[in-house]
Amino acid sequence: MTTALFPPAPVSTWLVPLDDTADGVVASLGLARPEGAPASWLDADERARAARLHDATDRHRWLVSHVALRLLLGASLEVHPSAVELVREACPRCGGPHGRPALASGRPLRFSLSRSEGHALIALRRGLDVGVDLEAASAGIRPSGDLARWVRTEALLKSTGEGLTRDPDAVTLRPTAPGVWSEQVEGDAAPESELPGPAPTVADLALPSPLVAAVAGPGLDRARVRVHLPATAAA
Repeated sequence: MTTALFPPAPVSTWLVPLDDTADGVVASLGLARPEGAPASWLDADERARAARLHDATDRHRWLVSHVALRLLLGASLEVHPSAVELVREACPRCGGPHGRPALASGRPLRFSLSRSEGHALIALRRGLDVGVDLEAASAGIRPSGDLARWVRTEALLKSTGEGLTRDPDAVTLRPTAPGVWSEQVEGDAAPESELPGPAPTVADLALPSPLVAAVAGPGLDRARVRVHLPATAAA
């Protein structure tokens, strides 16, 4: 008897302008505005972390990125953004409660957030892990191969939950299709990140210059990836 193979869960990504207002971000995401002030959509920990940022621009961008994340999670879960409960998974190195962020109560929706200067990139995926990384090349400088490699590696390590607990320089990626990458394993040794189920793969994302981004997750070489750009970037 043969078993039908279904494509892995699709991934949706959103590019979010962080120098906009919260209401502007709501409009750019094409969502209805939830009730209440945007600051009230965040939890106490998010507000405290933002308050520790002394630079006003950094603080505003951090807040807007988390407002956008809660808007997208709330819309996907059909709840108000303030009702989204976020927790930290166990650290893969020490087991402490400071691993990657996740939804409480074991909800199957996975997410990843990356910020670079005035933009954030948010990815959502149901049932399978996902990681994104976003970087902006310096003004007037063409994005380099090293920057693209870093972005792919960061996305991969976010998708496995390892983050920088694993040395990014120890990760070697090889192209398996145009714009798609997988981790290269030397000899018969398995990579430290090997987990049950499909191996994580990485896909480059086409974003406006000078942004460089990638998304990673199990079976991503066979999954559909959607990129949502804000109206100003898509025009």
